[in-house]
Amino acid sequence: MNEAFEAFEREDWTEAERLYREQLADPEQEENAMHMLAFTLAMKKEFNESRSLYEKLLRRAEQHDQDRAAAIAMHQLGMVCRMEGDAPSATKWLERERTLRRERLQDDHAGHSANACEFGEAALLEGKLEEAIGAFRLALREGKKAKDDMCIACAWRGIGQASIRFGHNPGPAYEQSLDAFRRAGDAKGEAEARRLLEQQSG
Repeated sequence: MNEAFEAFEREDWTEAERLYREQLADPEQEENAMHMLAFTLAMKKEFNESRSLYEKLLRRAEQHDQDRAAAIAMHQLGMVCRMEGDAPSATKWLERERTLRRERLQDDHAGHSANACEFGEAALLEGKLEEAIGAFRLALREGKKAKDDMCIACAWRGIGQASIRFGHNPGPAYEQSLDAFRRAGDAKGEAEARRLLEQQSG
């Protein structure tokens, strides 16, 4: 699995897909391989198969009353729809995820943060700026409760993106995002935040 993840990390989607498909035959690694294959296919813009895999994972989670796994699958389905440009479908999945989290996973603050962040991305796609900034601020609050620097970084990045649409300076938000990605040890996220910061200041 490490070889497949390394291919994913360097964005060699074709190789990552090949390796994750091989892993599907191993019962011990099948579920993780399905998740990562679905993510890889989404990055390749092969959205139909990506969605199909996540829907299969969701059905499996629901059959076994695995609330956290079900919430993650719903979240990923929302992400795939958003990547396709289908904000209404993304929002429907994210609303299902939010309901499940509020009813059964109240203390999973990192999960609530990720859900709110994806809500913000979907709202931005539709030009709903007030909804977007509200969602990103909620993501930040939940990320701080979780003490999760990745969640905090993504929330600040979203706040920066929304700030631009409001005509405000996104620089301070991007700086906070960059610092949080650095604390999380996410070099790719840090580089992206730095690029956004340089882009708006250049």
